[in-house]
Amino acid sequence: METLTEIWSQFNNLYKSISVLIIAFVCYAIFRSLILKKLQSLAASTANDLDDRFVYFIKQFISIFALFCIATLLLKVNGIRISPLLAGAGIVGVSLGFAAKETIADILAGIFLIADQPIRIGDRVKIEKIGSHWGGWGDVVEIGLRRTRIKNTDGVYINYPNAVLANSVITNFSYQKSPVRVRIRFQVDYDADLNQTKKITTTAIASCHGVLPDTAQTIIRSLDDSQGNMLAGILVEGRYRIEDVRKRTRIRSEVLQRVLEELRAHNIPVATPKIRFENERHWVETYSGNSGDSNS
Repeated sequence: METLTEIWSQFNNLYKSISVLIIAFVCYAIFRSLILKKLQSLAASTANDLDDRFVYFIKQFISIFALFCIATLLLKVNGIRISPLLAGAGIVGVSLGFAAKETIADILAGIFLIADQPIRIGDRVKIEKIGSHWGGWGDVVEIGLRRTRIKNTDGVYINYPNAVLANSVITNFSYQKSPVRVRIRFQVDYDADLNQTKKITTTAIASCHGVLPDTAQTIIRSLDDSQGNMLAGILVEGRYRIEDVRKRTRIRSEVLQRVLEELRAHNIPVATPKIRFENERHWVETYSGNSGDSNS
């Protein structure tokens, strides 16, 4: 040990710095290739996901921790006192904290997302608050310390700030393996045979590929007169369940098309918009589920 100390003392600062970098790189590579991989294998072999979260948390912070240790050793090797720097770094850190509070909020939110796991990599999720034009449906690709990357159903990668994501309502369809219920709504005329409508609708839904057996049903919904207007027709809702939520849009489109084709084939009148003119004003009444008047 004393021999190593004597040899080390004979090096100049340049050789010492290079030695520190080489040793740090070797230690980092050994930790990544041996210890971390072993931890990942052990975590994957257990049923509890707490250890998986812990390993993922280590992976996120190991690079930052390694850089901090290397910088500290290089300063010490070159004879620079660390204590005054740490004191000054504390003051600078407070100033930077106020200036970069959004970044810090994203990092803290990222830690909570990793620890609490409302979403996991590979999950199919729906984000209520911040999914707008491109939609809130997508698959989680990466959960970083500052941002979370989600590939939406249009194939577009969206980077969500973790602080905003943590305050959003997230529906995770991958936590449960049970089938998901899907609904379609449409309206038929008031003089339509409702019993026949329900029977035809249920049969049409059950015949579509992807709909689970014995899950199709049809109900008559109450009229929505919350805005003081009657709907264009009787509101009908078809319900069914599917196994894979990722196929929801395709199956729903097929179901709706099949239902409309069967209604036309059996001469069941579907409600249509009504346009009424009165005193040089007109109202357009829609039948999408909510109706309202618009003056022009």
